Amino acid sequence: MALAVSLARNLDLEPLIEQFSRSAGDYVPHDSLSFRHDVAGSEQTILIGAAGRHACSYQLTVEDTSLGTLSLTRCRRFDETELATLEQLLGIIVYPLRNALLYYRAQHEAATDRLTGLANRSVFGDALAREISRAQRYGSSLALLMVDLDNLKLINDRHGHSAGDRALQQVAQALRTSLRDSDQVFRYAGDEFAVLLIGGEGSAAVEVAERLRTQVAELSPEPVPVRPTLSIGVSSLRTDDDTQALFERADTALYAAKRAGRNCVYSTD
Repeated sequence: MALAVSLARNLDLEPLIEQFSRSAGDYVPHDSLSFRHDVAGSEQTILIGAAGRHACSYQLTVEDTSLGTLSLTRCRRFDETELATLEQLLGIIVYPLRNALLYYRAQHEAATDRLTGLANRSVFGDALAREISRAQRYGSSLALLMVDLDNLKLINDRHGHSAGDRALQQVAQALRTSLRDSDQVFRYAGDEFAVLLIGGEGSAAVEVAERLRTQVAELSPEPVPVRPTLSIGVSSLRTDDDTQALFERADTALYAAKRAGRNCVYSTD
C-alpha cells in the first residue's frame, strides 16, 4: 500500500520508472530495467542499469489500453516465486504509469508543432539557453540557423493553404533528415524554422546551411505544385553571448539573406 501511494504521487515518467526499479529491486533483484512506450508513432525507451543475460518482459495494459513494455534483466534466471512477486508489483504500477503517460503525452503535444511534428517555439527559448550555457561551460561550439521558407504567402495565395502546408512539411522533413541526431530543429513561426547546430561554428555552419538550402531547392515539386526555397541566416556563438545576442544576429542575417533575393545563405561570422 505504501508503494502504491508513493507511486501515485509521481507524474514524471522517468522518475516514476526509477522509483519502481528501486522498490522492485528489494523483492526481485535485477541488473537493468527498461520501459518502452510509443509517443506520436515514435518508440521511446527509458533504460536503468546495464542489461544482463536473462530477461523477463511484460506488455502492460490497463482497461484495454496499452501502456508499453517493461523488461527486467540480470545474469541469472528469474525463478517462479520472483516472477509471481514481480507480477504483483506490476499490478501496483499500472495506474500511476497510465497517469504519468497521459501527463507525458500532454507535455509532448504542447511542445510539438502539429503540422510538421517538430518542436515548437514554446520550447525553443529554453533549448537555446540550455545549449548556450553548455557550450560556454565546456568551451564547445554552437551555431544558430534561422530559416525562412521563401514566399509561403505566395504559395498559399496561388495554390491554396493545403499546398503551403505541404511545402512546410517538405521543408521540415528535409531539415530533420539532413541533420545529425545531436542537432535540434524547431518550427519557430509560420514560415520560419530554427536550427541549433551542436558543435557547429563558422564556415562549417555555413556549409551545413548551404547543403540544406540546396537540398530543399532540388526537391521535387510534387506533391507541392511549386518547389520551395530557403533563405537562411547563420550566426555562431561568441564568448560573451546570451540568448538575445545570438538570436538577434542570426535573425539579422536571415533578413539580409531575404533582402539579397532569397534562396541564399547569409552569415554574421
